[in-house]
Amino acid sequence: MSKFIDRLTQAMKEQAWGEYEEAWLDAIEGENVRFSDYLNATSNAITAGHGERAGQMMELILQSGLTDELTPDKKLEFHEALACSLPRDKDARETLLELYRKQFGHIEGFDNCVETSGLMDGTRPAEVIPLFKRMVHYQPGSYVKHRSGWGVGVVKDLDPALGTATVDFEKKDGHSVKLEALPQICDPLEADHYLVLGWQRPEELRRIAEEEPGELIKLVLRTSSRPIPLVRIREALVGVAVPATSWSKWWSRARTAIKKDPLVGLSGGKNNELYLLDGPEALATSIERRFSGLSPKDRLKTIRECLSEISDDQLPLLDGQFKILRRDIVRGDLDHANRVSALLLLRDHAPDGEEESAIGALVLRAGHCADLLNSLGRDDDMRDTLALIRELDTDDWVQLRSELILQADDSLREHVLNLLDDSGELAIADQIASSVLHRPRRSPLFFLYLARCSASENSAKFPSLKGASAPDLFRQAAALFDRLSLENEGSAKNPGLEIAVKRYRQHLSVKPFALLSRVLDQSGLTDAREIYMQLAGSRSISDSNLDKAKAIILRKFPKVLAGQPSRGSVAVAESAIYSTEFGLSKVQSELEEIRNVKLPEIFKAIGDAAALGDLSENAEFTSAIEERENLNRKVMELQGDLDRVRVIDPEEASIDQIGLGSQIRFHNLSTDSVAEYCLLGPWDGGPDEGVLSYLSPLGRAMLQKKVGDQFDVKLPTGVHSIKILEISQGKVPEQI
Repeated sequence: MSKFIDRLTQAMKEQAWGEYEEAWLDAIEGENVRFSDYLNATSNAITAGHGERAGQMMELILQSGLTDELTPDKKLEFHEALACSLPRDKDARETLLELYRKQFGHIEGFDNCVETSGLMDGTRPAEVIPLFKRMVHYQPGSYVKHRSGWGVGVVKDLDPALGTATVDFEKKDGHSVKLEALPQICDPLEADHYLVLGWQRPEELRRIAEEEPGELIKLVLRTSSRPIPLVRIREALVGVAVPATSWSKWWSRARTAIKKDPLVGLSGGKNNELYLLDGPEALATSIERRFSGLSPKDRLKTIRECLSEISDDQLPLLDGQFKILRRDIVRGDLDHANRVSALLLLRDHAPDGEEESAIGALVLRAGHCADLLNSLGRDDDMRDTLALIRELDTDDWVQLRSELILQADDSLREHVLNLLDDSGELAIADQIASSVLHRPRRSPLFFLYLARCSASENSAKFPSLKGASAPDLFRQAAALFDRLSLENEGSAKNPGLEIAVKRYRQHLSVKPFALLSRVLDQSGLTDAREIYMQLAGSRSISDSNLDKAKAIILRKFPKVLAGQPSRGSVAVAESAIYSTEFGLSKVQSELEEIRNVKLPEIFKAIGDAAALGDLSENAEFTSAIEERENLNRKVMELQGDLDRVRVIDPEEASIDQIGLGSQIRFHNLSTDSVAEYCLLGPWDGGPDEGVLSYLSPLGRAMLQKKVGDQFDVKLPTGVHSIKILEISQGKVPEQI
């Protein structure tokens, strides 16, 4: 068993749901868990009644793109597990149907199988998927066994128009059977079933008998859920796999093999029955052993485990444990939440008609229904109890629904929203959404949920999101969780806050950054720049994930970070910033100092301020946050300028007319003074260094002027008349 499964199992045992989600998120983020472990984890959760918790995590895997590289068969397994874990999710069911259609749609009668099985009519997928798969597998070439004595058969043809199948049985060829009735009169057989081997490939059956006698015995035993007398096994094999004259010798070899096989039991006695360990007698013994010495709480848990393992006809094996469970309830040996859970179990599997009233009494005695719901460990119990609270119309319901929308995890929140939607009360949720949009700290996870909705088709569920900008909400969520992360670093660890921050990080960075990609689909160039600036200064995203985010932004918006300094024409373009190598190096050094010195210093200051405790009136913390935002803004401004820079070389300047890099001597006729400057970029210096910026009023006016040209220019000191006296190649700033 993997560490991932062990961690989840322990978390479910302790009902530590924060740890449970963390285990999933760590596995997804690490991308080092086998696909089969995800499926096993989901199956275990469904068995334990926590299917929707696992389903929410499986949705994250789906969003992450981790399923994109799966084979069609593995992808189908994934979506089967997802549909079973989220039985109310119509999208999951419809996606599963499309996958089934891709794999089985060519089979005649496919649509009939869908309709007859109830795959899409709201029945729990875990119950109908096996039926559907059994039906759809009755295709030409598949094997069946007639339940009334016609023997083994093979499906030869399907007629979708008539809804019939033609089957060749051992004892009746060309028999027409209604497709919808086929699962009721025939059992499907695998191609390696011993009956099929005996009919179609007797030589293969004889080979198994000779080389693996114990395996042949198990092939026969798997055909029945009940112990099989040795005489029946002999009748099945003699003349088919084992010659009658060799039976005694063969059985001696087979007996030696099964005695060493822990999965096969031999009763001995008059009937000399054989059975597999999952047969009734072995199961009864196993169940009795499992309940020995258990506490009431562990007994309840073990009953649930057994219910997931046995069939309906084996349910009487638990009658004794049901009686003991009722005794535990009456005696008060279970806590409040487990009594509710136990009564729900009995109501579903061993009812006496009194469970509903007993549950209602417990709910009313709970004080705060929200506390009761939070203490229930199973999703099914939570939903059933929530429905009962609503039916009882307790005073808590109106308040409870609001609290759950704000505080619940995604699974419970979706259930509450579905309840409100079904009852036409979804406007209540929108009122809460509107409040959280104005005050995100009221419920950070609900705000993140709304940000995700705004970037998806779910936005229609909340009218308050109409007109909201998905990029804006995304940036607000990033800023909110960054601050929460810093707060948590500076105080005693808050498990709930840690889970919230980790959930945000997962939604943000899970490969291939599905949420970020959806937001960018609704963004312009300015939005993309601001998103990058927000992420670049975040403490809630790793450097590696920041690099991935940059790659996504660049792929969608190449101009956000694109552009390298290059030597080009000295002609002026409005979109460019011109500079010498000297000026460029100064700005690059300034940018590096902010990134490598000033930002690390301010992050340390933020941590130190956060460590002081209460941040609501922490002036140091607020000041540090503002300084960080200013520095991040400066980084983006400088980076944006550097992306537009064009390098100029004064030695390449023209002497025919004034351009970038020209050395200019001119006469100010208004002041009767002569001056000389080099026309360069804003980063290259000032008048004191003999540099005139081409962006200054005088610099702009001089561009393209020639020796002898006279013109007027408006300066801060008034209008001045200028005459160009001389134009030459300028000097680099270091030489000035």
